[in-house]
Amino acid sequence: MTQEPFIQPRFVGPRFEGHTLPLSAAKDLAAYEELVLELAKHLFREKQTDRVRVPKGFAQGFSLHIQRIDDGSTKPALVAMMLGSLLTDPPIEIIESKNLINAVIATEAEQAFPTGFPKEFYSYFNRIGRSLEQGEYIEWLPESPVNKTVLTPVKRKRLVLAHRETYEREVSLVGLVEELNAPKRTGTLSSLENQTVTFAFDDPFFSDLKEALGNRRLNVSIKGVGVFDVNDRLTAITEIEQLELLPHLKLVNGIEALTDLQDGWLEGGGKAPDHERLTGLMNEMVRVFPADLEYPAVMPTEEGNVVFEWIRPHARIELEVNFAGGQLELYATNLKTDQFVEETYPQDGWADAFVKVSTLLVA
Repeated sequence: MTQEPFIQPRFVGPRFEGHTLPLSAAKDLAAYEELVLELAKHLFREKQTDRVRVPKGFAQGFSLHIQRIDDGSTKPALVAMMLGSLLTDPPIEIIESKNLINAVIATEAEQAFPTGFPKEFYSYFNRIGRSLEQGEYIEWLPESPVNKTVLTPVKRKRLVLAHRETYEREVSLVGLVEELNAPKRTGTLSSLENQTVTFAFDDPFFSDLKEALGNRRLNVSIKGVGVFDVNDRLTAITEIEQLELLPHLKLVNGIEALTDLQDGWLEGGGKAPDHERLTGLMNEMVRVFPADLEYPAVMPTEEGNVVFEWIRPHARIELEVNFAGGQLELYATNLKTDQFVEETYPQDGWADAFVKVSTLLVA
């Protein structure tokens, strides 16, 4: 095996300022290598019209390796690794393939795409550059004074949609699992925005998805590969890369919102709740909040505590988490009878406090 310099793209963006390459971005380079080789085979067949297949051993042993990562954002130096048989006469189509790909990436919106690049190959850009986040891009020829071949998320989308009606990009979505088809490894998710999306999943995620199925109190957070139409509407999730269960999400989000408060939030007064205590409260609610109890409104108090509030036509119920006092304080008024209830529970007395709330909510 020998090696020859091939191309040295530059990844630009906050994630690359440490001169490291995330593994997700390495997948972009793997897809690029695949495109280079497959396009080279196509170019060979275009020249040899009398051949249906490329000759045996064509570009055998060709592969791209990251030799090093240089400064200047992140610049992975790709070298072509080749078997000895390729050294004396390496396929010219490999270089032609690289140059044609560069020309495609360099095409701006008002320009025609280069001839010779098969329309079905534009789908490779579903994977090349898919890891790019907002504000990030790849310069495939960063040292060139005339051709920067800049690949941005917007340009990647345009390349894919040039010859098809959907494109893929990374997606994060939170919602409820409505359906699961275990044999087909597919399902349906209802997002927080009330959008119904189908998804495909692999075996490691089945157990968590099954637990969340039909559970209105258990949302899931999915990160994966989404399919979008020309109007940027998500139509499906084809691959789940990460999945997290989110019990009692509405309640947890209500508590988490209080972390934005600063001292003086109440017309110059008002103590902000302690962040560490809020985190502990969120974890506690995930563990102990009853599955059949409606979620309360979550509000801060002037003293830096948290109040859970339930309001009915006949009752107003407040359960205050008194951090400093280490206790739960229940205050309830029956608006029909004017009956007032005041009870105190220890900090770990959630079960008894919630049982009492449930009885008071009944008309």
